Amino acid sequence: MSVYLVNILLICFWGFALVLFKPTDRKKKVYCTIVAMQWILISGLRHISVGADTITYSGAFERVKAMSWTHVLGMNWDYVVHGADVKDPGFTLLTKIFQIFSGDYRVYLFFIAILFTSALAIWIYKNSSMPCLSFVIYSTLFYSFYSITGHRQTIATAIIVLFGYQYVKERKLFRFLILAFIAFMIHKSSVVFIPYYFIANIALTPVYIGVVVCATVAITALGEQLYAPIAEGLGFSEDLIEYAGGGAETFVVLMLLVCAAAFVLYPWIKKNRTDARFIYNLLFLTVLSTLLVLQNQSFMRVQQYYSLVIMIVIPELVRAVSKKIQPIFYVCGLLVIVAFLLKTVSSYRFFWQ
Repeated sequence: MSVYLVNILLICFWGFALVLFKPTDRKKKVYCTIVAMQWILISGLRHISVGADTITYSGAFERVKAMSWTHVLGMNWDYVVHGADVKDPGFTLLTKIFQIFSGDYRVYLFFIAILFTSALAIWIYKNSSMPCLSFVIYSTLFYSFYSITGHRQTIATAIIVLFGYQYVKERKLFRFLILAFIAFMIHKSSVVFIPYYFIANIALTPVYIGVVVCATVAITALGEQLYAPIAEGLGFSEDLIEYAGGGAETFVVLMLLVCAAAFVLYPWIKKNRTDARFIYNLLFLTVLSTLLVLQNQSFMRVQQYYSLVIMIVIPELVRAVSKKIQPIFYVCGLLVIVAFLLKTVSSYRFFWQ
């Protein structure tokens, strides 16, 4: 716990020193770089017992060493051309390519940490009006999966969401689809982010909002009739039994409250952000996927591709209030987030401990 708390204190300290008062673009770059380096170290130096899947991926890393290039390439060919039932062969290929340079799993952890955290830092730098708050949100709500546990979906998220988001805004479909294909090969659940490209630039008209409301009602009403086929298509239908009955209530409630506040403040955010429609269409999908989580916790895998948007939205909610009371909202928000961390934080050990 102490490592995570020290990390957050440093995030706030650097934020106070660099971007809270008289921020500049250069200071923002330096700040995002420093915080990214902190998270890379925490992720890369963790003990193999830290993170639910770290030790499992360690075994998989060793098994890939024993695979021939013919076998690995054949897996990918059969998956793409023949539709063979192979689990995320792109991740195996990526691992095999990495092992050309190093056969050390510790170095591999650093590689994944650098790939994801660098993408995250660039994404926050380009899109967040309050990078300090965005990193604190990440450090309390998202780190336990992306920096500590996941490998496949962590990489897939970096590719299709953090890098792909810019292509969505620039309306570069071909480049986005290339990233989507790479991410799909690494973790096929990433396919759920593809629809965002096609609705991202839709104007928020009354008719469109009505369609979204109807979709929200349908998801809430249909329940298993809707989410079971989706889960089977994404390859985690077995998880429906393990996680039956919903879950992650605190996180779900937080997400829905943030989305509700954003919709209330839509006129202000629309006036102050030229990319408002991209943000709000991403929020629509966040709400829909969050409702699926209420049905079954296994849909956290779907929601994780969309919920990162709150790192952009929450700073806008703070900016929307009067400047005189902004510091109060900022501090209170940080306290709530840190309290959430204290409630949910997992243990941490360095690899030498």
